[in-house]
Amino acid sequence: MGSRLDDEPTKDVNPVVSEILRRAKTGELCCLSCAAGCGATDYAARICPLCGKPVELRPVSGRGRIHSYSVFHAPFNSKLPAPYTVLLVELEEGPRLAVVFDGEGGPPQKVGDAVVFSGADDGIVRFSMA
Repeated sequence: MGSRLDDEPTKDVNPVVSEILRRAKTGELCCLSCAAGCGATDYAARICPLCGKPVELRPVSGRGRIHSYSVFHAPFNSKLPAPYTVLLVELEEGPRLAVVFDGEGGPPQKVGDAVVFSGADDGIVRFSMA
């Protein structure tokens, strides 16, 4: 059964996610990357998914493409007045992130469109058209 999202999305999240959101608020989008340098980048992996070595937070480009999107017509969070669009963005580095579309005039044009990290506030990461 579904439930409403907490009005404070950063409350009670793990320390890694808290740090990712803190950095995003300052304008730096980060993901976890292999500390050994094998090239793997993930959003929430505890160890490298390719080589099993430790991971560390590293900045990413903030550029990606829309993999999918959905328009929400019900306000699941008081900080997001309906309607709003949630994008599944595939970053250039590989990971996919669910983010809020920071654009005027409804949903983006189409899947595959280029988007860019535009900031974060209240624990909500936002992307806009590139």
